[in-house]
Amino acid sequence: MGIISLITSHGSAFESLQVHQRSIAKSSRSIIRCLGSQDGEKDEVIVRTIDTEASTFDWDDRIDIQKRWTNSEKGWNVGVEWKETPYGAGLFATQDIDAGTLLRKGRIGLNLIEFQSIEEIDIFCRGSGDCSSSEMDAKLMYVKDYLWGFNPNADERGYDILDSGANKLSLEHEEARFFGMWVPGNGLNHSPNPNTVYRAAVPGGTEVGIDLFALIDISKDDELLDDYRRHGTAPTWLLSFARERGVTLNFAECNDFVVCSDEGKGP
Repeated sequence: MGIISLITSHGSAFESLQVHQRSIAKSSRSIIRCLGSQDGEKDEVIVRTIDTEASTFDWDDRIDIQKRWTNSEKGWNVGVEWKETPYGAGLFATQDIDAGTLLRKGRIGLNLIEFQSIEEIDIFCRGSGDCSSSEMDAKLMYVKDYLWGFNPNADERGYDILDSGANKLSLEHEEARFFGMWVPGNGLNHSPNPNTVYRAAVPGGTEVGIDLFALIDISKDDELLDDYRRHGTAPTWLLSFARERGVTLNFAECNDFVVCSDEGKGP
């Protein structure tokens, strides 16, 4: 086993440790451990899932991929599970969840990756470079299904705050938007009545990560849902990506299931 650096946080203090690297399914797993508070809160461990190679499992199996790590390793703080729905894999609560509860922590470079260009998506899909064309295609399909947009300056429900009279985001807020993907994806299907909301990490903002919260009370067995309209509009480079690769994306102008008056769910 190799040795990796482990970043720990306890309150506001950070320290670097050396720990043994674990290997599962031929994929090394780097770990960030967030120590609990002094009141004895359970430690949280987030695995570096974004480095997992396509050859280690089937990226086309949206539910099986979730089984490669424990929920806590993926950053989940609550009980959830994935089931088949008419729209593909869906995410369901296995416990009652209060509004405002932190559901999942996303940290850049671990379980969350930011894309700022088509080239960066291609680099992710190629992995170490020894992927077969079919494996790269599978990762491409995963990206197109799970890539989303996030506005860190949105309102408390996650919706854009438009410039008065302009009916669009200010240039500052437009430039602050995040485009990326959780690995593995959350599995939130689309609904105009979401029960979850994304918020920028505190402290650090989107340079550190993005967190998923319960927007309202969620009961056990309820499906967790997102409103894809909150992803905003796709930037020019993502529109080019969708056109060049012949794929749909989870933005209203890139599919036929997210529209302003939509009452259905996405895939």
